[in-house]
Amino acid sequence: MSELKARLAYPDAKSFQSMMETLSKIVDEAVMTVREDGVVIRALDPAHVAMIEINLPPDIFLEYEVEGEAKIGFNVTNIAKIVKRGKKGDKVEIEASEDRVTWTIAGATIKRYKLLNLDVPEPEIPEAEFQFKARVALIVDAFKNALRDAETVGDTVELEADEEKLVIRGKGAALAETEITRDKPAVIDFQVDEPSRAAYSIDYLKHVLALTKVADTVTIEFSSDAPLRLQFSLPAGGRVTYLLAPKAA
Repeated sequence: MSELKARLAYPDAKSFQSMMETLSKIVDEAVMTVREDGVVIRALDPAHVAMIEINLPPDIFLEYEVEGEAKIGFNVTNIAKIVKRGKKGDKVEIEASEDRVTWTIAGATIKRYKLLNLDVPEPEIPEAEFQFKARVALIVDAFKNALRDAETVGDTVELEADEEKLVIRGKGAALAETEITRDKPAVIDFQVDEPSRAAYSIDYLKHVLALTKVADTVTIEFSSDAPLRLQFSLPAGGRVTYLLAPKAA
């Protein structure tokens, strides 16, 4: 086996599994880049409709060693299945060389999986600056329940915000509407520079539901007929950002 390039220990298998489950909805294979300043995973779906970025700072890991920069290529579905074998409180340990990666679930028992370090091309994601006119941060359950309600009636979610409220509307054969006013306890931050309204695919938004099991809060940013950016804050630290193109009217 070639020289070890990185050794990591993430504290919570369930949280890691939720990230992998969401990632598996976007791509089949991904690259984890490990540097001294943290771990980054970026993925762009084949239709170029959705992009996800996972950022995990070094200080949330129980162990964090890297030599320069390490690339870990993996089949996302396989890793999601492996990590699903862990229980709450189990650690995910990763040891990577140029050609091999050992994934370990460590808890009451130790489960070890030795896989190839796949050569996965990294997505070319253009840098884009968005000027979002609406920004609302919520306790994640409020967002999850609104998405679940929207899902029951159709294939489109419409977001509408003004200075006083955010409306999450499911549209299809019927209509389902959740109204969240700025003074509700679930609201952490509420900034709307100008009234905004945009529609997105419910199928793509459902991809992030796994994150609502482990995230504390979600920040929703959008403008009229513009992309949507969701940022999920993880309890242990770290952030998952999901960018979604608007749905054509």
